[in-house]
Amino acid sequence: MRQDFLDFFDTEFHLVVRFVMRDGASLHDAQDAAQQGFLQGWRMVREGTWEQIRHPRAWVRSVALRNHRARRRVEVPVRQLPEAAAPGTGHAELTEQARDLIAALRLLDADARAVLAFHLDDIPTHAIAAYQSISEQRARDLLKKARRTLRKHLPAPPQQSARPTGTTETGSHEGGRQP
Repeated sequence: MRQDFLDFFDTEFHLVVRFVMRDGASLHDAQDAAQQGFLQGWRMVREGTWEQIRHPRAWVRSVALRNHRARRRVEVPVRQLPEAAAPGTGHAELTEQARDLIAALRLLDADARAVLAFHLDDIPTHAIAAYQSISEQRARDLLKKARRTLRKHLPAPPQQSARPTGTTETGSHEGGRQP
């Protein structure tokens, strides 16, 4: 069991850090919160109760998020973010996209932000609901709300061509597609 938990830690730690950062934590605060979550899990391994956890990935994220929110630092208001950089490629563009995303995530309420973060880490809706103490329908509603808010405040992704290069479409008399 100990080795299984250590493997779980190696696989999930950086993902839990990223998860907590989606809630607005700095890297350092997210690492602290994740560490506290895994420490609590390690204690359960030593006590022999770790096997009782049905969804360990959701459980450790929930514990880390709760820890972060309990020790929440003063948040930097969105208006204090640096001015937008000129669009470009590479690191500068990615940095700008990350700033836009962080600013948009701060527009979400804590519940919607948490549900979105769980969802982005491929935690199933029923597990999200269980660990957030909400109904599955509420989890789905919060996810919709988060998506709607992000869609409104983030630039649309670049449009891709509607069909792959080198293919042709011909409509049949029934309006269908022919190969």
